Amino acid sequence: MLFNSYEFIFVFLPLSIALHFCMARQSISAAIVTTTLSSLAFYAWWKPPFIVLPILSIITNFWIAKRILASTELKARGILIAGIVANLLVLFYYKYADFILSIIEARNNSAPDVPLALSFTTFVQIAFLVDVGRRRGQISFANYALFVSFFPHLIAGPIVRWNELGPQIVEKLRYRLDWNNVALGLTIFCLGLGKKVLIADRLALHVGPVFDAAARGEAITAFAAWGGAFAYSAQLYFDFSGYSDMAVGLGLLFNLRLPINFAAPLRATSIIDLWRRWHITLSRFLREFVYLPLGGNKGSPVRRSLNLIATMVLGGLWHGANWTFIAWGAFHGALLAINHAWRSRRGPRPETRISSLAGWFATFVAFAIGMVFFRAADISAATMMLKAMVGFGEESVPDMIAVTWDRWGIEKGYLPESFARIWIGAHWSFIGTFWTIGALAIALLAPDTMELADYREGETHSDWRRDIGFLAWHPSVAWCVTILATFVVLVLNLMQFTEFLYYQF
Repeated sequence: MLFNSYEFIFVFLPLSIALHFCMARQSISAAIVTTTLSSLAFYAWWKPPFIVLPILSIITNFWIAKRILASTELKARGILIAGIVANLLVLFYYKYADFILSIIEARNNSAPDVPLALSFTTFVQIAFLVDVGRRRGQISFANYALFVSFFPHLIAGPIVRWNELGPQIVEKLRYRLDWNNVALGLTIFCLGLGKKVLIADRLALHVGPVFDAAARGEAITAFAAWGGAFAYSAQLYFDFSGYSDMAVGLGLLFNLRLPINFAAPLRATSIIDLWRRWHITLSRFLREFVYLPLGGNKGSPVRRSLNLIATMVLGGLWHGANWTFIAWGAFHGALLAINHAWRSRRGPRPETRISSLAGWFATFVAFAIGMVFFRAADISAATMMLKAMVGFGEESVPDMIAVTWDRWGIEKGYLPESFARIWIGAHWSFIGTFWTIGALAIALLAPDTMELADYREGETHSDWRRDIGFLAWHPSVAWCVTILATFVVLVLNLMQFTEFLYYQF
């Protein structure tokens, strides 16, 4: 079941909220159990047989946690390591086993049939076991089951920590309907849904033809390759940040506050800054559980660079069993190492408008190049895209530009047949350029959802926020009308909904 589907918006969501607060009148425990069951039903909607895995995982990890709490410090450490290994082995079996076998057998690996949300729930439960080992507090099975399975964050995060959500689950006041949270939650949900439906899904129409052509081995122009890379960078941002916004909004409907996962990352003026803003909860996890155990900033600059690259390679591999994700991780690790080296050599200097603009441009271009690996079907397709981007692509189009009709616009009736303009290559159009520039302008200039809502849960830095004045959300007739109108537009555009890019992850 997808957040951008009729059955979720008009059936599952209102029923789950109504059941939660109705059962809360009986007892908090009843509300917790009911919402846990609702979340498991949400999970089972996709493939019912796979529901066994999260149930067994929750039971097993809770048992491991209880063993950790009941053991001496030395023995608890061994149980903790065994628990982490067990979680990783399950992830490895479903997501990477065929990839490893394909390397050994020198064949192409097939797409793994990964249970829904396995990558995210694995990290959530590993972090939980570590938190239990450190804090050694008492835990309830019912509370823990809701913490893991809570449907707003279940599919694609954010990667929540026990110390963030666990204490909220036991607060009695959170089991009373809060109309302010309802209003704010629905606002954030609609804005996130708008990112997905009105922007990301439109960009997908122009991203697919470029990358599909590269996968088929067809020649593409440099302009099409760059256009596809820029468009996909924007698509992934609006798709994934849209989901994260929707998760936050849904959490508020239950009076639970999930952490921020995106902080306007496309405004970043360096790769270091970008990774402070992009998929924040994953960056936090990788830093705490991979980078620091490897040595972090300790040792020589070379050692730090190797730690960064190793961390990002593992982060790339977490995204999928494909050499493209490994290349993506290594690329970003190298960029981070170069960025740190540059900062160390340059020293502290005040930024000027020119340096900020140059930093933003270099960061976004590098990010878009990395997205080629992230989106490409395989290394061969990624190589073809990169070759086209540096001028070794299609040569049959004079000066890389051909004047023709924009077929998409004409077919949709948006353009008169007499209107001729530039179509760059066979796989890119003026409409694609228009949507990409428009999407990037929104990402750069418009207030972010969390700025509009002044939502700050889990935020570690606030220097990215802008003063938006009267645009800030507050309960009012104007905002109510705006969100209702937005919701109507969104519902009318759900006729052909698509999966989120991080779905089945």
